[in-house]
Amino acid sequence: MQVKVFEAPDMATGLKMVKDALGPDALILSTRTIRSGKFGMIGKPLMEITAAVDSNWREPATAPEPPRNSARQTWPAQLLDRNVRQRDLSYKEIRTRNEPEPQAPPAYSRREPAPAGQDIHHELAELRSLVKGLSSRITGLEPSALRTPYVEPEFAVPAGTSSATDPVTGFLTGYGINQETAQVVARFTRDTFEKARHLDSADLTAILKAAIARLFTTEKLFDGRFNRQRRISLIGPTGVGKTTTLAKIAAHALSRSTHRIGLITIDTYRIAAVEQIKVYGEIMRLPVEVVINPHELELALEKFKDFELILIDTAGRSPRNSLDIQELATFLRPQLGIENNLLLSATTREREIEETIRRFSILPISNFIFSKIDECDQLGVLLNIHYKNDTPVSFLTNGQRVPEDLLMPSPADIADLIMNDHGNLKHG
Repeated sequence: MQVKVFEAPDMATGLKMVKDALGPDALILSTRTIRSGKFGMIGKPLMEITAAVDSNWREPATAPEPPRNSARQTWPAQLLDRNVRQRDLSYKEIRTRNEPEPQAPPAYSRREPAPAGQDIHHELAELRSLVKGLSSRITGLEPSALRTPYVEPEFAVPAGTSSATDPVTGFLTGYGINQETAQVVARFTRDTFEKARHLDSADLTAILKAAIARLFTTEKLFDGRFNRQRRISLIGPTGVGKTTTLAKIAAHALSRSTHRIGLITIDTYRIAAVEQIKVYGEIMRLPVEVVINPHELELALEKFKDFELILIDTAGRSPRNSLDIQELATFLRPQLGIENNLLLSATTREREIEETIRRFSILPISNFIFSKIDECDQLGVLLNIHYKNDTPVSFLTNGQRVPEDLLMPSPADIADLIMNDHGNLKHG
């Protein structure tokens, strides 16, 4: 028996190499996935195939061999074909161990195979027929029906687990980045890791930060002088800090320019909500208008027509109360040119954040603002939410102080926060 080991990028290529080198009667002894690349753990996967050929054993001419169509054969058919060959080998080994030393066969045995051989090859014929049927059925499926891609067993994520065997993916999930998003970052960095000769933990972190920053889009609302009036509203569920954040934004704008700023509140639901925004207005010497219906909002906007910036505070709405959100939509109509910033608490569970975004999406959402980031041990949720929705981030808030605890971050700043490098980020 002649045994050889082959390396190929995938199973189909490996089987072709085996067939070319050892012929169609080659037997697959074993397969396993190995990695290449100088970074070791993160190299590209290769298939290592150990095959053999026995020149003293051939299939009888009577064994049916269905025609192959390699151009249409899909990976399940290739794997089943491999199993057929392995089972073929196991039957041969059983015969070798259990059968007595061969003696001179009678003359009639030269013209027909032994009954045991007939049984083995009959079963092989049935298995090959099954392979052919599965191959034709899979080939006929629409591409949209094949939703689950094939994953090599070494890279498959076991049921009930949250991290893959890819070390970069596992490293990122430790920062609160979910499996799907971590795999995207890992793909972005794979080539960089493969080309690097020596990497320490600082190099690894720097490469991952750069990849995360590439996935983010931010919106700097106060860069340079306004070339038009900007109308900015803060919307979101109850308790996320909309009024305090609005005061921070107003103070931030005042500290950077001499723009005329007007404040409007339509939050007449909460007790003392109007008094709170009026106190902020008195401290900063900014005019405040209180409106209770959509028509009064139009009048207030007209009153502030000569102002460069108008900030609009809204009442918190439960994401599960569709009627309240629809009522809010009657105020913030698209024709009014208002930029709706959805305020989300970073301490909220990711599933609930997704539901909040879905419910509030009946309004056009311009940007996200994440509050309470100082209360989180991990900020991977910022990347998870942004990757799924692709909505720019305008502000982050990290405390109750007005105006200090407001951040207008760049993508690199957010990447620093996610990777727990808080020292590089300054207020404002």
